[in-house]
Amino acid sequence: MKNYIERYIYAVTKRLPEGVRSEVKAELNANINDMLPENPKEEDIEHVLKTLGHPRILAKNYETKERYVISPWFYADYIITLKIVMTIVIAIHVAFGFFDSILNLSQNNLFLQIVEVWAKILSNGFQGAVVAFAWVTAIFWVIETVARSSKCDATWNLKDLPEIPKINNKAKISRTESIIGLIIGSIFSIIFIVILIDYMDVIAIYDDGIIVTQIFNTLVTDKFIIFFIISAVISIAVSLLKIYYGEWKLNLAILYTAFEILSTVLFLIFINHPQLILPEVFNTVAFYMEIGSAEVAAGFDRGIRVLTIFVSIVVFIDLTVTWIKTLKTFQQKQ
Repeated sequence: MKNYIERYIYAVTKRLPEGVRSEVKAELNANINDMLPENPKEEDIEHVLKTLGHPRILAKNYETKERYVISPWFYADYIITLKIVMTIVIAIHVAFGFFDSILNLSQNNLFLQIVEVWAKILSNGFQGAVVAFAWVTAIFWVIETVARSSKCDATWNLKDLPEIPKINNKAKISRTESIIGLIIGSIFSIIFIVILIDYMDVIAIYDDGIIVTQIFNTLVTDKFIIFFIISAVISIAVSLLKIYYGEWKLNLAILYTAFEILSTVLFLIFINHPQLILPEVFNTVAFYMEIGSAEVAAGFDRGIRVLTIFVSIVVFIDLTVTWIKTLKTFQQKQ
């Protein structure tokens, strides 16, 4: 029965620094003996040891020095910094992974190309997260070590207390909607860019499985590929920032507005390019519809103008709503 007491004391002291083991062992031995009746039975010993608690927890109570990588003193700042750095680093890694995979596709099948691009994006995103976590943790560990060695005190003044922020629920950005938008937008961008790179020559008017005429002028579409890639990378970065901030701020609204205007202008220049559609397309459609090719071309131009006006109005409304929310929040914080 005595063996249980010795084993319990050993289970506690083995987790403690060697300098205090003897003292704790003697103290525990005395406490346990005081708690036991004369001629204790096995159930008495079990009751006393269970009352003292798990050896691991009891050993923790005997520790005079807290052991952690980041102390509670710096933990909140550590988490905030980690979120910011991780968002930026992941965005950069994802952007470079996206750009690299698009320019170096090794697969010939469209589905496999999409899988290849997403695999590269996820791989780079994971690497970015690991790098950000390692660097931020290491830097805060150094700060923690220096603070301990210099014996920083915890003095503070009432003036140091932060102002209570005014919350405007109307300026909130739904993280769920942002994540869904990021996923759908990324998938669409990948498919669109892959099509631009490898499949523009098969988008055509067919007759019994035979190409009658190719629709798009690849000499034009090839010039836009790099710009659509850059636009997709910036779109991912903006979406990540929206997810991180969770509300419309002035700097985020400026960045979002610049991106929306530039991406919209790029799209409108693309669809309005006079040589985007090959002239043979209008002749072929006119032949099948038994109307004049000029009439077909005119109808196409009207459709492009309607699409241009529609896209412009949608973007204008979106930016107007965004700035109304942003300015209300900005004014409340003044």
